[in-house]
Parts: sequence; C-alpha cells; structure tokens
Amino acid sequence: MMKLVDLVKNIALGATAGVALLTVLPIFGAVGTLTTAGQIVGSLAGGAAGLFDTLRRARG
Repeated sequence: MMKLVDLVKNIALGATAGVALLTVLPIFGAVGTLTTAGQIVGSLAGGAAGLFDTLRRARG
C-alpha cells in the first residue's frame, strides 16, 4: 500500500513541477502565460516523469 501512495505522490509532484516549469518559461508568450493545452502537456509530462522515477527506484 505504501508503494502505491509513493507512486501517486510522485506522479502528483511531477505533474505540478511540469506545469510550474512551463509557466515560468516564456516559450509561447509572456512569462506566466500558459494555455489549457500547455497545462495538460506539462502535467502529463511531469506525471510520466514521476512514474518513471518511482519505477526506476523500485527496480533498485
């Protein structure tokens, strides 16, 4: 059960970090400007990174 909690926590932290990173980078406009599509992409990319990090640590 604790592994599941860690997995969900890492996915959530990764998703948050992904959106935060895209918000501060002025890629397509002014800093702080982020479209809904950008939020979705950022959260999915960050969530996937959190998932892969958890799986990598689990494999030892």
